[in-house]
Amino acid sequence: MIKQQARVTQIFDQEVELECALNSTCSGCSNEPSCGVGTVAKAFSGKTQLIRIKTTLILNPGQWVTIGTAESSLLTQAFITYLFPLFGLLAAGLFGQWLFVDSLALPDFSALLCSLAGGYLSFRLARKVINRLGDSEPNIQIIAVDY
Repeated sequence: MIKQQARVTQIFDQEVELECALNSTCSGCSNEPSCGVGTVAKAFSGKTQLIRIKTTLILNPGQWVTIGTAESSLLTQAFITYLFPLFGLLAAGLFGQWLFVDSLALPDFSALLCSLAGGYLSFRLARKVINRLGDSEPNIQIIAVDY
């Protein structure tokens, strides 16, 4: 289970709004001062994200909680979100290059158009698959209340 500390910001009927800090692993790396990724990570440090979670727990604004989500849910959604469009883009580009290699004067242009179409269509397919799974967001739950 992936865990994260969050602060309660607002309380609604059967829901709470939590504020989570977006952390970067670059702060723990010894090469951070000389790395370009570390420089970019510093620019985005201190950012927070607001999420809403359904709960029956009695919480107060300002209280800290530990939230968690299962790795399998997160990895499945990451696979569908990132790799479906990538595979569609590459497969359609290869197909376009193979199909139009002798018939057009610009096989690279036809491969580019096919790959863009394949990337877009596989992106749409990924959205449908995620919506059909019923998990448009990973299942996040409060696993501990810090007093």
